[in-house]
Amino acid sequence: MYIGAFDIGGTKTIIALADENGKIYEKNQFVSDTKDCLRHLDHCCEEFRKILKNQGIDTDAVSAIGVNLPGIVNRKTGVLECAVFAGWYDIPVKEYLANSLQIEKIICENDVNSCAEGELRFGLGDRYQSFGWMTVSTGVGGAVVCDGKLIRGAHGFAGEFGHMKVEYEQAKQCPCGEYGCLEAHGSGTGLGRMISEHVANDPAFAAAFEKIGKEATGASCAELARNGNQTAIDIFESLGEYLGRGISYYANILDPEAVVIGGGVAASIDLILPGIRRAIERYTFEPMKQIEVVTTALGYEAALVGAIAIATTALERE
Repeated sequence: MYIGAFDIGGTKTIIALADENGKIYEKNQFVSDTKDCLRHLDHCCEEFRKILKNQGIDTDAVSAIGVNLPGIVNRKTGVLECAVFAGWYDIPVKEYLANSLQIEKIICENDVNSCAEGELRFGLGDRYQSFGWMTVSTGVGGAVVCDGKLIRGAHGFAGEFGHMKVEYEQAKQCPCGEYGCLEAHGSGTGLGRMISEHVANDPAFAAAFEKIGKEATGASCAELARNGNQTAIDIFESLGEYLGRGISYYANILDPEAVVIGGGVAASIDLILPGIRRAIERYTFEPMKQIEVVTTALGYEAALVGAIAIATTALERE
């Protein structure tokens, strides 16, 4: 069985051909065109056709395509209702792709929900049946799994971890328009802001980047932290503190076994985990303090694997 997988993100897109067991035959990655969503979908279709041609496969042989989308998705209609940071609103993704590729079975899903489905099917699902999946990247996204089932909520938006309030005294504005959200303080964007503020106010910290010959980014700050720079260590622990506050709210309400973290910031889990654990210890009800915090077993391509999972699951339910 051939499965198409479209992992469409705000920064990058990966298009792949796979099978129902998660085996990827071929994939291609390129920059997402946030200026024009429909033009970007055309590019996705073009790349998928190239992959099919390379593999000697006709469109008719593709059973379904799973499509991850970076925002609020109406699963029934396949409409991307809102992707704030990209400026995409009310995009009929399912209809557009179905017409372009002449493939009827197009399954559209929020990207973090896809990650959770992928983790259940191909990752840590054999270890955990109740967990939160948290993407910590440019923003913070989330999904909730209870007893082996993805929980969607009354309107399909369950798991919006990024919009829990974690800061009140020095609250920064979130892209959603509110202040103090986890997405504003515990994301890659929040990390970048903290680094910039310290560079501007601490000449010694700014000089540390110059010494290693690198720009002041999250990756270079992580390098400084691992080399013992205390300011860099403090920045990552502050980031972890905010993430831990968000995790504590989730733990208190749903009593999960674990929180699984993916996204770019997950590469620095060793630096943020101390702050996470301290916040959990402080804010979580005693019986839930032992919640495990782990990184995804699916690695960098967790969302792509998730796209395969949502398509496969949809076919099994027919």
